Amino acid sequence: MKKYKFLLFFFLTNSWLIFSQTSIPSELMNKPRTGDLYKVKDKNIESVVVSETNYLKNESYINKWIFNYSADTIIRGKLFKNEELKSNFEYVLDDNKRIIEMKSIFFSQYVKNDKQHVKYDINDNIKVLNFLDDNLKIKSKMVVEMDSLHSPIKITSVNFNNEIQAIETANYNYKSNTYNYKIYNSNNEIVLNKTEYYNKDFIIEKNEFGDITKMFWPLSSNKVIITFEYKYDKKGNWIKRVEKNFSNNSESISTVAKRNINYKD
Repeated sequence: MKKYKFLLFFFLTNSWLIFSQTSIPSELMNKPRTGDLYKVKDKNIESVVVSETNYLKNESYINKWIFNYSADTIIRGKLFKNEELKSNFEYVLDDNKRIIEMKSIFFSQYVKNDKQHVKYDINDNIKVLNFLDDNLKIKSKMVVEMDSLHSPIKITSVNFNNEIQAIETANYNYKSNTYNYKIYNSNNEIVLNKTEYYNKDFIIEKNEFGDITKMFWPLSSNKVIITFEYKYDKKGNWIKRVEKNFSNNSESISTVAKRNINYKD
C-alpha cells in the first residue's frame, strides 16, 4: 500500500511531466485511461474547465485544467495547481481523440527544459514519441513496443544520433499478475532488475455510459479497489466524478473532479 500511495502521489503531482515522458510503469498506470479529462462524447464543444481536488494523507490540493477546443482536433489550454500556473499546452488529436502531437511550456522549479514538443506515431503494437527541437528536428525519441494485450514489453530511448541511451523491458506472467522489469543503460548494463505487480484484468465494472465504475489499481499486489461515482449532463458527459479507494477494510475519497462543459449550441 505504501508503494501505491507513493506512485499515486508522484502521478498526481507530476502529471504534466508523466504525460510527455513515458516508462513501463507509467504506461501501465495510464492503461485505465481515467485521466483523459478532456474527452467528451460530443463534437460541439467550445471549452471544458476541470477542477480536481486531490486528497492525500497529509495534504490536499486542487488541479485545474482549462481546455479550449479551437477545432475538432485541436485543444489549447492551461494547467494550474492551487491557482499556480504549471503549464500551457496544445494538443492535436486523431479521429479516436488520442493525442498525436503536444506542445507544452512548463512552469516549475523541477523542470530543466521548460518547453517540450512531442509528436506521436501510433500503430497497433508500436508507439513512438518523437521529441522535437525549436527547428522541428528530432532531438530524441522513445519507441514503445507492446504485446497483443497492448502492454508495453520494451521501451527504447535514443538520442539525436540514433544512439541507444536506455532500454526498459517487461516480461509478463499474466497468471500470477506479475512482470519482470529490467532497465539497461547505454552500455547495455542492467541497472534495475525486479519483479512488479500488474493485473491485466483491472476493470471490474462499467456503467451504461461506458465509464469505469469499479476497478483494481492495476499495479497493486493487495487488491486495492477504486470506485467512481458520476453525475452526468443531458448529453451524457460526466460533470462530476468522485473517486474512492478501498483497501485494508478502509474506504477513502482520493479525488473529486468537476467539469464545466461549454457547448457551441
